[in-house]
Amino acid sequence: MESIDRLLAELRAEYQESQKKSAQLKSQPTVKAEPSGEQVGFPSSQTLKTVGETLDYGTFDSDLAQIKAEYEAQDQVQEVAKQEQLKAEYEAQKKAQELAKQEQPPEKVVQKQSQVQTHREKVRQAQVWLKNLSKNSDERFWFDQFAFKYASRIDAAIDYLQVVNEFD
Repeated sequence: MESIDRLLAELRAEYQESQKKSAQLKSQPTVKAEPSGEQVGFPSSQTLKTVGETLDYGTFDSDLAQIKAEYEAQDQVQEVAKQEQLKAEYEAQKKAQELAKQEQPPEKVVQKQSQVQTHREKVRQAQVWLKNLSKNSDERFWFDQFAFKYASRIDAAIDYLQVVNEFD
């Protein structure tokens, strides 16, 4: 945008110079070289007036608008290019993250797997403990009363063994 402002300033300066020259030419008397009325060298004041009006409204405004449009289009193209580059970088980063996730299992999956293994081990130990529990013992009677509110005897055995600290 600074370059547009600079160009605008240059165009204004040129315009002002042309206005000064036009005003100077208007103030100078026209010199007739021949009595027949032909002018040599200097245009008439009517011609200067027409040229001045053309310069005022047509040429500079259209040139200025054209230059401004070109710079705006160029800025827009650069902005689109930046957006595309940022989008490409984002996509590449996202793809790299996905590859990294695929290569290494996430900690949650590893943690969940270890929890499942631990639970399986507890179930196995509880089953062994239940098999070793004698049918007519007081402990068996007490455990049956304890396990009554549980969904399964295995769950009750796991909780009981955790409280008694018999798990390794």
